[in-house]
Amino acid sequence: MPIDRIARRIGCVCVLLALALWTLSLPLQCAGRAALVGGFALIDGAIAGLCLALVTRVRTAKLIYLALTGAGLTLWPIWQSWPVYRGWPIGDPSQIVAWPGAQAIVYSYFDVLRGCLYLLAIPAPFARFGRHGPDPQLNTAPIVLENHNSIEET
Repeated sequence: MPIDRIARRIGCVCVLLALALWTLSLPLQCAGRAALVGGFALIDGAIAGLCLALVTRVRTAKLIYLALTGAGLTLWPIWQSWPVYRGWPIGDPSQIVAWPGAQAIVYSYFDVLRGCLYLLAIPAPFARFGRHGPDPQLNTAPIVLENHNSIEET
C-alpha cells in the first residue's frame, strides 16, 4: 500500500476521532469554546508532527536538535504555566452547562480535549511528510581487516 494512501487513512481516522471528542461538547453546551480550544490544540499537534517529520528528513545534528526543540516548544500552549496546569486558550469550566447531578470530572472536559486533540494531530503530518524506511546507503567500500589471522593467534 503506498505511503500517501496510508497517510490519508491515518488523517481520516484522526479527524473522525477529533470530531467525536468535539461532539461531547454538544450536551455540555460549550461547542464554540470547545472548537476554539480544540482547534488550537490540533494546530499545535500538527506543528509537532511536522517538526518530528523534519527530524527524519535532515542529516545534520544542528537541524535535528532545532526540529526537536520546535516540537518541544509546541507543548508550551498546552502546559503554559507548568507545573500549574493552565492551557491556552483557556477553556473556562464555567462555560460548561452540566446536567443535574453530574460528577465534578465533567468540568475538566477542556483539559482532556486539549491533550487528546494535540496527540491526535501528530500522526497525520508525520505519516505524510516523514521519511520512512532505512537510511540511505553510503557509497563507500566496506572496511576489510587484512591481517585477521594474527588476531586469532594472540
